[in-house]
Amino acid sequence: MSVQAQSNEEAVEAAKAAAQEWLALLDADEYEATWEEAATFFKSKVSAEQWTAQVRQAHSSLDSLRSRSLVAARYTTSVPNAPEGEYVIAQYRATYGEQETVETVSLKKDEKEWRVAGYFVKPAGQQ
Repeated sequence: MSVQAQSNEEAVEAAKAAAQEWLALLDADEYEATWEEAATFFKSKVSAEQWTAQVRQAHSSLDSLRSRSLVAARYTTSVPNAPEGEYVIAQYRATYGEQETVETVSLKKDEKEWRVAGYFVKPAGQQ
């Protein structure tokens, strides 16, 4: 395995751990805390109040979380409409009540820490 591939694997593992911590805050309805823990880039694009309102609205149509499992996580250095840097895109399949969803969590390396730079949830099967 090349050094690059190994460091990417370590990056993915570290980012997945950061995503789990962040999703735990989200699941506990700690929306403001999710903003506080987000990447600098994320916070520059949306205020804490805007984020809280957006995520509350997105989650208001969902029942309580029943399960979430990681489907894929990949390392990349470029993301559309975002500054160059190190990113890990993690996709989860989650079940809220009876509804299957796909949650996409984008993480960016902020200084030395992986932080969430984007979060999207949509019904499974919808492009």
